[in-house]
Amino acid sequence: MMIICDLHTHTRFSFDGAPESTPDALCRRALEVGVTHLAITDHCDINGEVEGIYTPYAADEAWEAMTAAKEKYKGRLHLSLGIELGNAHQYPAEAAAVLARYPYEFVIGSLHNLTNVPDFCMLRYDMMTDAHIHHLFGRMLDETLEMLSFDGLHTLGHLTYMHRYITLAKKPFDFKPHYEKITAIYQKLIDKDMALEINVSTLWKGLGVSMPTLELLKLYRDAGGKLITVGSDAHSPENLGKSVRKGYALLRTAGFSEVMVMEDGQRTMASIL
Repeated sequence: MMIICDLHTHTRFSFDGAPESTPDALCRRALEVGVTHLAITDHCDINGEVEGIYTPYAADEAWEAMTAAKEKYKGRLHLSLGIELGNAHQYPAEAAAVLARYPYEFVIGSLHNLTNVPDFCMLRYDMMTDAHIHHLFGRMLDETLEMLSFDGLHTLGHLTYMHRYITLAKKPFDFKPHYEKITAIYQKLIDKDMALEINVSTLWKGLGVSMPTLELLKLYRDAGGKLITVGSDAHSPENLGKSVRKGYALLRTAGFSEVMVMEDGQRTMASIL
């Protein structure tokens, strides 16, 4: 039986999680849709918390709920107790304190905004010139590389998160001028023995591309990258596991035969052939 993983999900403990999305509800849904390996990775965007933009992550309550679910579904589901740590490089001491609080088994490192700039989802790409968009994308890559110097991350989440909103604004975008910077990010991942996430939320939301795209997955493979994680980025139980199989198909097209999953805090490789 093929392992089906979803290593990027959110509960009500994320500031944007659905009220009905609890760790228990996600586990029940995982069993319903055939997900064998699940990670709960609620948001902790450290810059947003320090700057008072987001409601602070309820770490104690979330940890209690996750550990209860792990015990309840033991033997039926590989559940990893995780967190999505956003923009860790912007407040590294505070970010390190978050990870020191509990023994998280799986940590996604994500960049949701540039320093002192709103979330990429809030920017008006339809009002920007192509040159401006490319400039911002280059800055995003620079900060992503900087973020990867922060220790304690297992995978790089949705590398092309900004591209999601460029696509929604119906603006064409050519990645080729950024290959050098993207390859430097891939080399950093390889050097640190970290994975690259393929985030398939843009597939089940109908945008037609993954994050990163097939083009950039091939570039990762060509750079020598081997570690890949897969996540739906579901913020409610109904979306858990969506398009994971489509993600597998893209990975096979890009030349990958395995994905990285977690079992009791230890990573293992699972065939997708």
